[in-house]
This record gives sequence, C-alpha cells and structure tokens, in this order.
Amino acid sequence: MNSQLWIACLVGAAAGLVVGQLVFNSPFLGILIGVGLGALVGASLGPKRG
Repeated sequence: MNSQLWIACLVGAAAGLVVGQLVFNSPFLGILIGVGLGALVGASLGPKRG
C-alpha cells in the first residue's frame, strides 16, 4: 500500500474515534467509519495508473 493510503487511514481512524465517541457514543464504530472513509480518500489520492 502507498503511504498516502496509510496516512489517510490513520487520520480517518483518529477523527472517527473522536466523532464516534461524541456522536454515536461508540468509539469502535467511529474508528470503523473513519478507517473506511480514510481508505476511500487515500485511494483516490493515490497514483493514477492509466
């Protein structure tokens, strides 16, 4: 995996932890959502293969 994907997943997990705790009162659910969104963002920022 590329470094942008890793960074996006980690940032998403950190943000998801906070949002999940505040909104859903479940940090685990927030981490899952954050990692998923981070993976999507990281994949979209990755190198384009044409």
